[in-house]
Formats: sequence, structure tokens, C-alpha cells
Amino acid sequence: MPDDSHLLTSTFPNPAESSKSLGFELVSLDMSRLETRVRYDGKAEFTNPAGYVQGGYLSAMLDDTIGMLATVKMGTAKFPSTIDLHTHFLRPVRVGLIEVVARLRNIGRQVIFAEADLYDARGKEAARATAS
Repeated sequence: MPDDSHLLTSTFPNPAESSKSLGFELVSLDMSRLETRVRYDGKAEFTNPAGYVQGGYLSAMLDDTIGMLATVKMGTAKFPSTIDLHTHFLRPVRVGLIEVVARLRNIGRQVIFAEADLYDARGKEAARATAS
């Protein structure tokens, strides 16, 4: 897999505060496949009363990963915005490391279609999202 991680720092010299608060850590970036893998920190502060990471934080991680990939692809002159994010929650996520794998599926003139899968610390798929 090619290592295109340098494109992230050239596109985002200063990471967004939202990304930092989620514990964003780039694992891999492959622009030839339009795919990335990002690790997040599922913190205790993100939990709901049941002790699981609250779904809004998981959606934010999915959106953050897709948005980063789309922006690296398009460049900062256009800064794409999410106009639709649909998330399916498949299982609860405990506090711990979380990984998101995102792919750009179709790049049109005005809209990008993407998808992402979120994995818990055990490597089990816990959520998936589609976005445009």
C-alpha cells in the first residue's frame, strides 16, 4: 500500500480541533485506492449512561475520516462539506481504540459519494456510514 501520509500534513498543516479532541491518528492513506485508515481514542468522556461510546461521537469519527479523505483528494481550495451522513450502528462500542476505514466511491463535479466502516478495539465492525 502506498504511503501518501505526507499529503495529510500538506493539506492540513494544523489539525482541526474537532479531530484532535477525537484523538485522530492517521494509520494509512492510499490515494491510488482513494482509501484511508484512521485510529481514534474512544475516551471515557464519550460514553453514554450505559458505558458505551455515544453514537454521536462514532458518527463524528466516521464523518471526520471521510471529510479528511475528500479534502485531501479535492484540495483546500474547495473544502468539501458533508450534505448527508447516514450511519448504521451494528454493535455497542466500549472505551478504547477505534479504527475507521473510509473510501471515496464516486467523485462527481459537485458531489462526492463515500463510505466508511468503524471497528472497535477487538477489530469487530461496529458501525458503517455512507456520505455525500
